[in-house]
Amino acid sequence: SLGKKETALDRLRAYRQAQLLRILLRDVLGLADFATMCREQSALAEACLVCVNEIFGGDELTIIAMGKFGGREITYGADLDVLFVGHESRDAQKLLSVMAQPSAEGNLSRVDARLRPEGEKGPLVCSLETYQRYYAERAQPWELQALTRARPVTGPLQNEFMAIAKNAWHKAGQYVDLYAKIDNMLERIRRERSSGAEFLDFKTGSGGIIEAEFLAQALQMRESIWEPNWTGAVDRLREVGQFTESEARALKGAYEFLRGCESVLRRYENKSVSTLPADQIKQGRLVHRLGSKNIEAFTQKYHAARSSIHEIYGRRIRQPAS
Repeated sequence: SLGKKETALDRLRAYRQAQLLRILLRDVLGLADFATMCREQSALAEACLVCVNEIFGGDELTIIAMGKFGGREITYGADLDVLFVGHESRDAQKLLSVMAQPSAEGNLSRVDARLRPEGEKGPLVCSLETYQRYYAERAQPWELQALTRARPVTGPLQNEFMAIAKNAWHKAGQYVDLYAKIDNMLERIRRERSSGAEFLDFKTGSGGIIEAEFLAQALQMRESIWEPNWTGAVDRLREVGQFTESEARALKGAYEFLRGCESVLRRYENKSVSTLPADQIKQGRLVHRLGSKNIEAFTQKYHAARSSIHEIYGRRIRQPAS
């Protein structure tokens, strides 16, 4: 009955709030490293998503995690990027509605399904045949690149979808101009999303989070290394000689530092944040929460992190393409 479903949802929301508090306390007290915190948040979000789907009887709906959710790397206030596979959109629409619905018991994570074929213009749920045809004939290069992080969550068509996705992804990795396509997409994102303050923009700016992610994804596609998790991908790329030991170490340190900045800022905003605060008082709070001695020490580390990512990106992606 509807009453039982609402009771189950309220219990789930209360459970999520309690678990988020546990994760937050371990994070603030330094009892869990960044990767562990991301894994725990991702696992919690996935459990809630699967529970809501089961409560409303979405047995026939297949859900594929994408983006940082696919890589088990989400942090505070993150949307869950997903693809839906099946024939009926009603279950998916109900899932999106319930996950976004505020409640006195707390909220669940918002779900974002815009990575589907044709984006917001396309149907919310697509069949296997639609995905296969779209990826073979109409998908943009960036849509095939996004499949790097596809990960099955639940549903009867997980294996079939992943076979289609991997086949399209492997073919895209053989494009002669793969690196140029990915570099062009990075520049387009910068033009469209840039805040205008290059130094403050740790996400889309030069040597930022997205540049580090595009670097790994480009090399993964070329080497056919399927690994949705960014850190896991860098380790595997090091094993095949795409990164030296020192490059892999520098990349991971820089990326984790920038994601740490993002996480601390999102911890208090509980929404997407892609720039450092311009206000010096807020900058000071961030520096303190990150454990840096002072603004100067933080700025030096911040510059070094972004320079490191940008230099390695230039060597691996731009020089071979030129």
